[in-house]
Amino acid sequence: MALTERAFRAASLGDRAKPNFFIVGAPKCGTTSLHEYLQRHPNVFMPFFKEPHFFGTDLVGSRFRQFRNKPERYLKLFRDARGEKRIGESSPWYLASHCAADEIHAYDPGAKIIIMLRNPIDMMYSMWSQFRYSGNEQIGSFEEALAAEADRRAGKRIRRAAHCVTGLYYREMARFAEQVPRYFERFGRENVMVIIFDDFRSDTPAAYRAVLDFLDLAPQDDMTFDIRNPNKEVRLEWLQKLIVDSGFSLMLLKDRLTYLATTHSLAPFSYRTRAVEGVIAVYTKYEKRSPLTTALREHLAGELKNEIDALSALLDRDLSHWYRIS
Repeated sequence: MALTERAFRAASLGDRAKPNFFIVGAPKCGTTSLHEYLQRHPNVFMPFFKEPHFFGTDLVGSRFRQFRNKPERYLKLFRDARGEKRIGESSPWYLASHCAADEIHAYDPGAKIIIMLRNPIDMMYSMWSQFRYSGNEQIGSFEEALAAEADRRAGKRIRRAAHCVTGLYYREMARFAEQVPRYFERFGRENVMVIIFDDFRSDTPAAYRAVLDFLDLAPQDDMTFDIRNPNKEVRLEWLQKLIVDSGFSLMLLKDRLTYLATTHSLAPFSYRTRAVEGVIAVYTKYEKRSPLTTALREHLAGELKNEIDALSALLDRDLSHWYRIS
């Protein structure tokens, strides 16, 4: 039985809550912030567990198998919804998947889709840094990691504990002009909102109001907008090595703890979430990422110029500043 058929059957069991909008990506483009802002809206339910990736059956890596073909487990994430108008989830790798748009559409053809995009050069570099922190990436130089993509397609230079193999093909993750149309074609442009990270960062309240309007939700005037998901580095390298050498990763450890915090009811929810945050705090330090060298940025800008121009045409918006090096 196909994943989407299972999802249909699971979704039709009684009146259980299920998502009706999806933040589908891209990674490192503000999806965590938007997810957490929407959690605070009184007429929205967003699960504490972010990034279940129930859809996207072509995504490769252990992180993408946690909910795959497990609709009961997936729908359990939404069991605490209490009649909110909008129920959503955020899985930023759905955008890179070739089949997630079809699978989500089969699940709910009326779903609303939110896509967040960023300068692909910055997105790739930020993703590499995140992977270094989480243990997904073993190469200590971003330039070398880019050069390793051919080897990785042959199954080489991939860590045994890699939880997101798909993401190690950095250039492929930046093909926004190929990824976005899959959602336009499936859901119609009127049901897909594209947010450019530049706008989200420069005027977060305005961007958030636009999201609420897109989701047919009332404005929320008492919101505060703090910075979420800043750059992270490993505080205790020996701890990362211990986790990675065991064939595990920080991301999988965090996901399992978060799922328990979301679904286990023996302790108050605030205690459960604090326990997850405590484990992450031991592992983490927050440091500003070193800037890319001018030479590498210029090289990537040349590589991605046509891709960015194609996205500009698709969105009817000039994004050429993404590849112009001042």
